[in-house]
Amino acid sequence: MELNKDRKKLLASLVIFLVVLFSFFMALKLRATPALINPPWLPQFDSYWFYRYAKMTVDNRGSMPDWDPLSYFPPGRPTDKSTQFYTYLLAYSFMLGKQFLHDLSLVQSVKWTAAILASLSVFPAYFIGKYMGGRVAGLVSAILIAVSPSILVRTGADPDNDGAVVFLTMFSFFAITRLIREPNWKNTVLSIFSLSLFSLSWYPFWYVVMISVGGLFLNVALSFVQSAIEKDKKLLNEVVKETKPRLKYVSAVLLGIIAVPFMLGVNTLSYFGGFILFGTNPQGSSIVNISVAELQKLNILSLSGWEQIIGRTAGLEFFGYIIPSMPQLVNYLAELVVIATLAYMSWNLYSKKRNVESSIFGLSTIIAFYLLLLNSSLISFLQITTFVSLVQYAMFATFRRNRFMGSILLVWVIFTFYAISSGVRFTLLFAPAAAIALSVGLGELWIWANRKEAGLIQSIENKIHGDKDE
Repeated sequence: MELNKDRKKLLASLVIFLVVLFSFFMALKLRATPALINPPWLPQFDSYWFYRYAKMTVDNRGSMPDWDPLSYFPPGRPTDKSTQFYTYLLAYSFMLGKQFLHDLSLVQSVKWTAAILASLSVFPAYFIGKYMGGRVAGLVSAILIAVSPSILVRTGADPDNDGAVVFLTMFSFFAITRLIREPNWKNTVLSIFSLSLFSLSWYPFWYVVMISVGGLFLNVALSFVQSAIEKDKKLLNEVVKETKPRLKYVSAVLLGIIAVPFMLGVNTLSYFGGFILFGTNPQGSSIVNISVAELQKLNILSLSGWEQIIGRTAGLEFFGYIIPSMPQLVNYLAELVVIATLAYMSWNLYSKKRNVESSIFGLSTIIAFYLLLLNSSLISFLQITTFVSLVQYAMFATFRRNRFMGSILLVWVIFTFYAISSGVRFTLLFAPAAAIALSVGLGELWIWANRKEAGLIQSIENKIHGDKDE
């Protein structure tokens, strides 16, 4: 019996590995298309920047030179060391590949490196989803990260550092969530390593740290409110006790991500001020050169704003394939049925004193009714309502399972949702958070369906046995 259990576990692990591996190759195939890989040119200015820095490093025998002769020519300026990890990755990938593929050009190499790095995001995505919602959530996370439209659009075979941003975001959150789940020095070192790589690839890496620390303090704040409502300090005392060792290790991470890059010539503290300025006033910040189009704000109170968010991040396009074109009256009736169902579920849960779940369906009901007033199409109505409901329930379910993970997911979604409302550029930050939240929500639906199925089968078996006894 024990051997059978071990075989089942091994088989389950093998299936999971193969699905995640398939997600990686699917993501790579979507990025590394011949139309993107084969042309001997680069798609944009930022791509050429990283190509040029990689070429300077290769020409300087694998060491980034101290002087950049072309920026502010003449006479140039000191080399920008702030993206040295990504620069060295591009350069050394080419130098390694050249040993086996003698016809490999640097242009092709940087394209392949960028595509592979972005595709590797599926592996940390699986573990983040697993930590927050179980294995099914992990698998869905890997798949959604692989096919998310906004991620694919920005992270094709393009040596701009957007692909590195997505991978290092997922890698850093994987390390941080692992540290908060299991606070120890091994996970602390992993967190310092991942965030140091991030700090040497992209200026605003601090947002991962802010979300993680914010999640810890949010958990304490929610515990304080809950304890005050229930007039029981036991919960608050337990949460504070569990938070203290985590804050100790997170503090060590903060010191590490300041010290390690500083030894490599990068002052990450100077990034923090720029990051805050960029978050509050993107137009007035010089942290990156951004086009006016990238800073267009999304009006989250409008139908078009929500449709852009869903279209860029959610992966709910299947509604467009399964719902046929119908008369407007039929669409209205279908939307009214959904609204009535959500309202009934909210009232039913409230009557059972499950107030949080009741609030989730209540808010979904309000949003669904608002969409009806905006005269949305049935497809947009179902996409937005499903997205809002699943994300809300994912945060609640994760918090119920693990308060620390739930708090981090809540801050991650809210923080990046605020960012996307400030400019469409930040869909690249919101897309991973949305994918993880949706995955957890779908994982919870899977668990619920399995329980219902098991309960139904048990009821049938009991009925059969009862009839036999009679």
